[in-house]
Amino acid sequence: MIAVQKLDGSRIYLNEDLIERVEDGADGQSAVYLINGGHIIVANDSNVVIERIRAEKVSQLRRVHHGPQQSKAAPAHVMAADVPILTQVKEQ
Repeated sequence: MIAVQKLDGSRIYLNEDLIERVEDGADGQSAVYLINGGHIIVANDSNVVIERIRAEKVSQLRRVHHGPQQSKAAPAHVMAADVPILTQVKEQ
């Protein structure tokens, strides 16, 4: 799950597997659309939300591939830098 900040400043956690898309909003806010048709406006920039989703996916894949011991070596946001962004893969 990823942490995002609601407009009132409180923190909520979203299951990244249920996120369909993230759209930019005004003043650094984003609209997060869920696969069930719902959506939530968050105080986080869309790039922040997308990077958190990406980092969580990397963390999950590392746990599957290396086991739980290896995944504790570094936080997900550090390990995410090792995984190329889709546009980088297409350019190669």
